[in-house]
Amino acid sequence: MSLSYNSWFFKIYCNFFAKKIGVDNYGNQYFQKKKPSQKNNFRQRRFVIYNGNVEASKIPQEWNAWLHHITDEIPDLKANKPFWIKEHIPNLTGTPFAYEYKDKKDSSKIKNIYSIWKPKKK
Repeated sequence: MSLSYNSWFFKIYCNFFAKKIGVDNYGNQYFQKKKPSQKNNFRQRRFVIYNGNVEASKIPQEWNAWLHHITDEIPDLKANKPFWIKEHIPNLTGTPFAYEYKDKKDSSKIKNIYSIWKPKKK
C-alpha cells in the first residue's frame, strides 16, 4: 500500500515534534506532542497513526480514553482482557459483505387490518 505525500509528511512530523507513546494490538501507533499548546487548553496533543485503512473503530477503548484525555494512564498490552470483549470487525458498509435485512414474514398469514386513507370529496 502506497502512502500519500501527506502521510509521509505526518510521519516525519511525528519523529521530530512528537513522542511515541505506544502501539496497540492492531499495530496503530500513538503519539503525544512534546509541548502543550494553547489551542488544546494547554494539554499535550495526542494522536494516532493507523496501521492500514483509516478506521476510527479500530482503536481499542483503553487507547480511545487516553486519546481524549479521560485518563493519563498508558494502556498495557499485557493486561488481561475480559472474555466478553470481541475482536474488531471492520465496517462493511458499502461492500458486498454488508448486512442486508431480509423480511421473513409470510404474506399469506398477514391480515390486512389497515386501509389507505382517502379524503372525502365535496
